[in-house]
Amino acid sequence: MNDDPSVVEITVCNPKGEPLGNTIVKMYDETTYEAFKEKQTTKALWEVVTDKNGKATFVLERQKWFVRTQYRELMFVVLETLDAANYEWWSKGGTVTVGKKQSFKIVVNRQEAAKEIEKREEQPEESPFLIENGVLKGIKDSTLSQVIIPAGVKSIAPEAFWESNVESLVLNEGLESIGVQAFARSKKLASVSFPSSLKVIEKHAFEDCVSLTKVNLSHTAVEEIGSNAFRETGVNKVAFPVSLKKIGSQAFLKTQLENVVLPVSVEEIGPEAFREAVSLKSITLPNNIQKIGWQAFYGCTKLANVNYAGSMKLAEGVVESAAFEGCEALTRIILPQSIAEVQEGVFIECNKLTQIILPENVKKIGGYGLRTNYPVEKIVFKGEKAPEVEDSSLPFVDDLTSIVVPKGKLEEYKAAYVDYQKIMTENP
Repeated sequence: MNDDPSVVEITVCNPKGEPLGNTIVKMYDETTYEAFKEKQTTKALWEVVTDKNGKATFVLERQKWFVRTQYRELMFVVLETLDAANYEWWSKGGTVTVGKKQSFKIVVNRQEAAKEIEKREEQPEESPFLIENGVLKGIKDSTLSQVIIPAGVKSIAPEAFWESNVESLVLNEGLESIGVQAFARSKKLASVSFPSSLKVIEKHAFEDCVSLTKVNLSHTAVEEIGSNAFRETGVNKVAFPVSLKKIGSQAFLKTQLENVVLPVSVEEIGPEAFREAVSLKSITLPNNIQKIGWQAFYGCTKLANVNYAGSMKLAEGVVESAAFEGCEALTRIILPQSIAEVQEGVFIECNKLTQIILPENVKKIGGYGLRTNYPVEKIVFKGEKAPEVEDSSLPFVDDLTSIVVPKGKLEEYKAAYVDYQKIMTENP
């Protein structure tokens, strides 16, 4: 019996052969594909987003996908929304054999889809929206579930779709801002298409949209995600734009995010931005981050991996109080190179954290800054000069196994942290 997984690699490109990254590929079997052909809103068995090379890889475990069979008929689909009731889609697939690697190519012709949209826009009809001077202020029919915002709308007014029944939303190219609470408490909203023209997402814009699971902002020009913008939504995956600089306070509080990769442009993560995102397992931070806010990752109990990307340009960053408090799965952490200050109680109740590595630019550590309330095996200092500390900044000496300092700086660190001299060593 072959227990190896089947690997299906889907390549998505345009008619010129150029790869299409950040494109969702949906997988269906024989039954669900037939249902999909009748109704394009049929839920897929699995979705994978293509990488920058246009590749989407499906790894199909035998015990889940090949029960009592060696073969599956699977189809892979790229779906584009034309309007509330019409879709354009491209598919490839066939027989997939257990334990084998197979490849399919999907060629997406978005120009044809764009022509269909233009054709439909040319047909005049009564607008279901309340629009004044490019501002969409509301909707006439509160029962409308499939919404495509018309061309010419520059902004969506505060509370325009508050507690609406919208399920599917396509925002128009040319839209620049989404107002405060614009779609808040729209509990049925499950799909949003964001335009490249979008610059501003205001406070509480999508708060409590519990059916919204995926947010793709990668093609937008958004620089700041407002406070509480996606708070307590069902969001489990976000693709951020390269323009992003700031994530507001509580922006993703109590969401279902699992893996977060922030672009290197991000300089600030606001207070409680990812607080109690209890499914969050990994976060990639920019090495030039200038602020990780108060309780930014508080109570992220599954957060086990903190990674970094990009280069450091300005070493004035701060990790604010309790930023990682209660991250129970965290075992090792290296702070970004830009960090100069670690405030109070950053790692309190990180009961499995055994190694803390501080970059060379750290100059100050606040009270309880490196304490967890549990034993810590190793703290590594990279700086040539011992950071300024308070009496309570380091763990109790009995709770700390070793301190490692830069080569040639042992005596300086011993003089700075007298009570810890016996457990200090130099980097080889």
